[in-house]
Amino acid sequence: MTVYEATTALPTTLLAALLLYPLLYLALVDAMIPLVAALVCLAVAAGAAEEEVAVESAAEAPGDGNYDAAAARRDGAGPPRPRSKRSSAGGGLRWRDLGVSLEHCPHTTSQALDRYLYKGDAEGVGGGCLDDSVWILHPCSGHVPHGSLCGILGPSGAGKSTLLAALGGTTPRRAGLHLTGSVWYAECAVELEEPGADANATQCRRHPLSPGEGDVAMLTQHDHFFDMLTPRESLEFAAFLESQKQNAKSGANGGKRITVDHKAIAERKLASLGLSDVADRKIGDRTSLDGGRSTGLSLDGVLNHLGSLWSSRRRGGARSRSRNGGGGGLSGGERRRLSVALELVTEPKVFLADEPTTGLDSSQAEKVVQLIAKLAKERDVPSVCTLHQPKSSIYKLLDQFVLLGPGGKMCYAGEREGAIEYFGKIGYECPRDTNPAEYFIDLVTVDTDDPAQAVADKARIDFLHHQFLESCIAGGEWLSSSSDDRSTEQSTRMETSVTSAMIGRRTFAFDLIRMKIRKVSDSIRRFGALLKRSFRQNIRNNRIVMLRLAASVVQAGLFAAIFPSVQDNKSLSKSIADRVALLTFGVVNMSIMSLMKTLNLFAKERGVVLREQMRSSYTSLEYLLAKVLAEIPLDSFFALLFATVLKRLTGLRTSMLTLIKTYCLMTVSSASLGFAVGSIASSVESAMSLGIPIIIIFMVVGILNPSGVDPSEQPNQVLRLLKPLSPIKWAIEALVTSEFRGMVFDQRDRDWMGTLRDLPKMGGLAMVRDGDDVLSNLGLSEAEYSNIMQNLAILSGAYLLMSWLGLSYFGPSFITTDTSTEDI
Repeated sequence: MTVYEATTALPTTLLAALLLYPLLYLALVDAMIPLVAALVCLAVAAGAAEEEVAVESAAEAPGDGNYDAAAARRDGAGPPRPRSKRSSAGGGLRWRDLGVSLEHCPHTTSQALDRYLYKGDAEGVGGGCLDDSVWILHPCSGHVPHGSLCGILGPSGAGKSTLLAALGGTTPRRAGLHLTGSVWYAECAVELEEPGADANATQCRRHPLSPGEGDVAMLTQHDHFFDMLTPRESLEFAAFLESQKQNAKSGANGGKRITVDHKAIAERKLASLGLSDVADRKIGDRTSLDGGRSTGLSLDGVLNHLGSLWSSRRRGGARSRSRNGGGGGLSGGERRRLSVALELVTEPKVFLADEPTTGLDSSQAEKVVQLIAKLAKERDVPSVCTLHQPKSSIYKLLDQFVLLGPGGKMCYAGEREGAIEYFGKIGYECPRDTNPAEYFIDLVTVDTDDPAQAVADKARIDFLHHQFLESCIAGGEWLSSSSDDRSTEQSTRMETSVTSAMIGRRTFAFDLIRMKIRKVSDSIRRFGALLKRSFRQNIRNNRIVMLRLAASVVQAGLFAAIFPSVQDNKSLSKSIADRVALLTFGVVNMSIMSLMKTLNLFAKERGVVLREQMRSSYTSLEYLLAKVLAEIPLDSFFALLFATVLKRLTGLRTSMLTLIKTYCLMTVSSASLGFAVGSIASSVESAMSLGIPIIIIFMVVGILNPSGVDPSEQPNQVLRLLKPLSPIKWAIEALVTSEFRGMVFDQRDRDWMGTLRDLPKMGGLAMVRDGDDVLSNLGLSEAEYSNIMQNLAILSGAYLLMSWLGLSYFGPSFITTDTSTEDI
């Protein structure tokens, strides 16, 4: 079978399948279950039967201090084990000499203090690295204990988000920044289980933090969701991906497989964060006019109601008939709580939140900070959040805070309760009846409108920075060797190496086969979940579906009315230009519709995909294949509808099947182009800004000139390079070739008087004798329909390959800090 035959067979098959698309999809998803079962049976036949160990997910509920679910997943499961009592003396989130600069500056906190001692004399203490303009975040050190909520305060441009990204390991590599220092998670415990152990002695273990391993939960400033899904579905999907990732990690280490009830996890997250009442409500898009809410009696509302009834029947009715679950999108506070729930699915060691109160009123903002503080204490994890002008009630929720001045100069880091006393001792007494947070932020704010005051402000900030560095170093807080951490880490590395050697000696051929089968099985499971999510997102967007459906029918009827000469009872010779124009406008119309829809949808999902890719939840190829399989059949359906109506209302010679195949494949190619552009865009705006010029260029270079082509005039090099990249060019040439190849004109229409009358309107085409002569004048004398369709199919595959490369290359890539335990 040739490439063309294989490609053109796809739209033909889809023609019979599209009307039953939802049923076919459900059958596809259901078929994955026996496929996975067959893979497991094959593993058993190879001698690698796997023991399924059920993990009691109820242990993740707050208040249960006897079971660490994350540790169970790391160790390969087992019965709940007593958890050591954590010590707050040295455990939690720690960082030392952490800085972010525009140049490589291996600078330390002590050297930062030297700049004040040497009165700006840079010789011998760092050279150009002491220049303030080099640093976005000056070297700093700090500690957030377990169960504490630490706020990062400071004016705009002080480096609050920069510090948070450096702590979480999410500083983008493409930003061109340089990180210094180290960040780690210290777990200190009193081993009470051992006989004769000293209850006052602590043993600390240092762990590097990795966002990809789920160690860090990062709540960004803006919420990103699939707006057509419900909170329950979003949480179930996130819990499923996390369980798959833990299974893959366990399999790679030779551990046992884990069975996790991700639906039960989602239910507990919904209950603990107060989202049970809206669990079955569509999240909605806050950028739309109605926020996802249904207004009045409409087809959209009827379809939504029917969908909710179907969901109610499938869930048994009771769960979906919640108090507010009938419709409408989530409020700002509910969306924020859902974002928190999604981040907590991974059982993180550290919780970070970047401006969690963005876009919320004061009441909702306080509730969100209360929630973060509550979760920090219940889960005993260090939590850090950036705050902009917090009111006094929010300030009192903080256990600690970090005060940053311009350039990321740390002017305070410590307990909230001791801040007023500290600043009072150095001459800055907080006035009574004043919000301390506002007063502290004013201390590190520069008045740029008054040059004289700006100089005084900068001097005050330098003094505060100097005083804080001096007080901390004098107290020895940042110069500790952390010898306990180092020795524990070294012993851990030795144990890991010994364990790895033992696993290596036990590795046989059937172990490798088992791992490969498990890997394929997990990939199929993830692909099925991604496909299901994409299908739900598409099929529930009733408004867009109905608009595209109506547009396909109306536009086909409009084109038929604009070109009335393209009818069976009209002269063929006099409709040459109209036939070319009709086919051209139809291709351009469907191509732009498919491209714009793909760009908008693909770019809107980019935030969610980046978050999931940061956690290494799935591969770019799995996401792309699921997206293509969910999107392209729906796009092809609209192309099929447009081609069918256009054929019925006009007198085009091209057969119905040829017209449908061409428009469907052209739509696939345009959607693939949309995937390629969307894969490198960071937002809807950037995707549109890049996609619209591209489609306009491809339209200009792809349209045929109805007046004919001069063979002696060759296009320039740029046009020769752009033309093969245009799906519009290939689709127009395919349809025009099919329409005019073998066309015979009635000789009565070719008399000399009629030719002279048509000459001003038709140009050179008025002199043609038949359809082949038309193709020769258009420069398509050697064109073959099958070859053109083959080229269009190859172009579609090339754009999909570009999409995969774009998702892989432009995916999340971060700068890591030094995680070694050596003294700095």
